[in-house]
Amino acid sequence: MEAVVGLLLMLLGVSHGVETYCDGRQDGAQCYGALGGTVVLQLMDNASEISKYQWSINTTTTTTTILSWRNNTIVINAIANRSFFTPSDGTFRINNLSWTDGGEYTLQIFGSDGQVSERRTLQLTIQVGYLPIMAGVLSALVILLVVGVAVICAQKKKQNNKPKEEEDHELTYADVRMVQQPVRQMQKKAETEVEVEYGQIKFPERPQQTVEPA
Repeated sequence: MEAVVGLLLMLLGVSHGVETYCDGRQDGAQCYGALGGTVVLQLMDNASEISKYQWSINTTTTTTTILSWRNNTIVINAIANRSFFTPSDGTFRINNLSWTDGGEYTLQIFGSDGQVSERRTLQLTIQVGYLPIMAGVLSALVILLVVGVAVICAQKKKQNNKPKEEEDHELTYADVRMVQQPVRQMQKKAETEVEVEYGQIKFPERPQQTVEPA
């Protein structure tokens, strides 16, 4: 029980800072983030080698620029207070995710002529953070339950086998005693018969003699 409680506390503590990673370098990538958690999006390999690009979120009515890069400088970062961009590996980290962060994002990379040379989209879905954690907790509980049942069954099986072996020994001893008892009776009976026969031989009755009168 203490192990289960400790595991639950550990998992609940980790759930406070859930962090997910998604590779958005392929067009149409599906990414997921936990509400209130952190998501790390891999937008490109090396952003410092690209002169200009723009990353925007698309809604049904508008397109809002989230990140804009030009000549090795961040021009726009609409969520700078809770995000961090690393140009060397092209990752964009968003902390404290909210429902409004979910949606379709479009990355546009511009060439030296100012024209769009590449366009990629990714879908970011925000989920309730405790659902993955609860799934992990339930999985851990199932594993602990299976292990506990296996241990209990093994102990019961061991206890059931032990009296059975002792009972078999008692039955064996009983059979031996039952077999030995008639043998002793037969020996005693034989000795008695021998003694009787021996007494008859040793002490025969003498015939009576008739004494004639003088």
